[in-house]
Amino acid sequence: MQKINELREEKKKVDEKYSSIKEEENKIYDEIRQCRDMYKYDRLQMRLNVISNQRRAIEQKLQEIEKKLRGYEEELERVKRRIEYLKPKR
Repeated sequence: MQKINELREEKKKVDEKYSSIKEEENKIYDEIRQCRDMYKYDRLQMRLNVISNQRRAIEQKLQEIEKKLRGYEEELERVKRRIEYLKPKR
């Protein structure tokens, strides 16, 4: 149960980080669309590339956490069902 709570907290933190990076990525896209200077455009492209790589890494980590969380929750449900089955019936 403690491990599930830890994973939920970690997922919450990663979600917040993901949303901030996604917001920054969208902001850079907007700047690129409005940009006319080639040097600024190139710098924005480089920033966008870095941010996109960070976003992909965070997405992968988020999927990992969700997979672990599902596994722990399924295991917990399985144990609860087994305990319920093993309880003496009245």
